[in-house]
Amino acid sequence: MSQPLKLTVYAGHETTLRSWDEAGLLERELKPYRRLQSRDVKVSLVTYGGPEELQYANRMPDIEILCNRFGLPNKTYLRRVHQAHGLALLRSQVLKAHSTTALISALRAHWAWQVPFIARLSFNWSESARIKQPGNTILAQRVDDIERTTAARASHIIAATQEIADALTIKDPAAASKLTLIPNYVDEELFRDIHGEKHFDLVFVGRLNRHKNLAALLQSVERLGLSIAMIGGVSTHVREVHDDRTYFAEIKARFGDLNGRIHWLGRIKNEELPVYINQARAFVLCSLIEGHPRALVEAMACGMPIIASNVFGISNVIEHEETGYLCETDAASIASAIEQVLSAPALMERMGAKARQFALEHYSLSKVVQREYDLLTQVVKQHPVDSVPRRFAQYVLRRNPRM
Repeated sequence: MSQPLKLTVYAGHETTLRSWDEAGLLERELKPYRRLQSRDVKVSLVTYGGPEELQYANRMPDIEILCNRFGLPNKTYLRRVHQAHGLALLRSQVLKAHSTTALISALRAHWAWQVPFIARLSFNWSESARIKQPGNTILAQRVDDIERTTAARASHIIAATQEIADALTIKDPAAASKLTLIPNYVDEELFRDIHGEKHFDLVFVGRLNRHKNLAALLQSVERLGLSIAMIGGVSTHVREVHDDRTYFAEIKARFGDLNGRIHWLGRIKNEELPVYINQARAFVLCSLIEGHPRALVEAMACGMPIIASNVFGISNVIEHEETGYLCETDAASIASAIEQVLSAPALMERMGAKARQFALEHYSLSKVVQREYDLLTQVVKQHPVDSVPRRFAQYVLRRNPRM
């Protein structure tokens, strides 16, 4: 392209660069956009922190940070972010929701400034809401409305898995014509088999919340007398932090450290994770539901034997006794699976090798970035934007139809 392609990315709802940094995820989240920059894509990133976000500018050169530098109250900024950054958004050629929770804000900007919008669906939001908050019909309806609106209005939709795509097309069959499958990536040069001493029987990586099914997992560890490294922390999002903290407190009160067999390691930077993952004999993820779990894909790239639950978001990634070992979500089934895997060295070696091969073939960073770049250029060609003055005038007239 003769001119740089101008892409504005919306981080997830309430996400800040600081929250990514504190969770050890900043470099992982930015890595695909750094690669796109090398292909002449100019990236702007909308976040939900204040002026302190600008201190990250030296760590992400050439990525424009669009934060709440105006000092607006959080609720006002959430509702008005498309207006606060109106000029930058008007100059964009494509808007993209970085994750499912970014849909609302990105949809508002798409409506306001008539810039083509790519929605990224990283998990099945409605099913996740049903499991996390059963009986909350208001939330379920709200999420369902957002997903239907996205299906109808988005210029294009990225689904991380076929399951997520299928769930959306059930709501709106017409969405199938603008769906592309692009999974979460793994940096295969970073996540690899590192030979060394094993310090743990198992390793878990993820958020410490209810849908990760930690109680059943730790009951199985307790029953088998094994050791496990628990890597991760609670959510920093306002709407989730209380529930996560309450649940984690309950888990800690119930299990403690099992006489030194549970190692609560907290958050670890993504670039340091391969060392810790490789210190375990097997990786375990027995969630109640997932989207396309990055920790699982990263463990596969490390050549780890995988033990995981046979649920939405995992069963489409793991082939039983080939790239991993599937089980149900109850403690007895998890314990049986762990016992079966750890007692079969040949099975562990075979599954680990096939898991890495599968991860490299389907999730490698270079392949994912190429597919995303191809989609961006396609959307720009199919949805050219009108001039900035004309779109601004149209926005004013839509808001004030009697003018």
